[in-house]
Amino acid sequence: AVLRATGETVAPAMMARLRNLLVVFIVTGLWFVAVLHLTGAYMTKHHGVVRFILLDGGVITAMFWLGQVVLGSLVPIALLLLPTLRDSLRATVTAAVLVVLGGIAQMYVTIIGGQAYPQSLFPGYVESSTFFDGVIHHYQPSVFELLLGLGGVAVAVTILTLGLRLFAFAPHRLPAD
Repeated sequence: AVLRATGETVAPAMMARLRNLLVVFIVTGLWFVAVLHLTGAYMTKHHGVVRFILLDGGVITAMFWLGQVVLGSLVPIALLLLPTLRDSLRATVTAAVLVVLGGIAQMYVTIIGGQAYPQSLFPGYVESSTFFDGVIHHYQPSVFELLLGLGGVAVAVTILTLGLRLFAFAPHRLPAD
């Protein structure tokens, strides 16, 4: 988007390198997610939360498998590696957008899933309150939380735009090979 706004184009060789780099990042991210859940499943005290996220979490499980793994990782890898789509700029941009959406799904699973599953704060002791102790509680963001998130994105886009305008980070000439 920055290059299109400045009127520059990307050389095919550079696009191929960027595409391959994105595949490496996606595979590395999948590897770390697999290691996270396998090590969590190895420790007895984490069996419940791992099972909740991977199998029994309802929306959390769907966000993990469909959002993070399928749409955020496997579909972009296919878009970037299939010979018929490999050289398409549209497929590359679609893959990049899907990776970002998969990252958002991963944040949702990590943050909301970690808070929704009831965990023992003090093992061996009983603590209680009036806030759904020991119960898996579902979360739905309020309008104010959604607006706060959109405001954060707007601030980030504004900072990026000002930085590109004031400091000329965008390249003026890209190498031909």
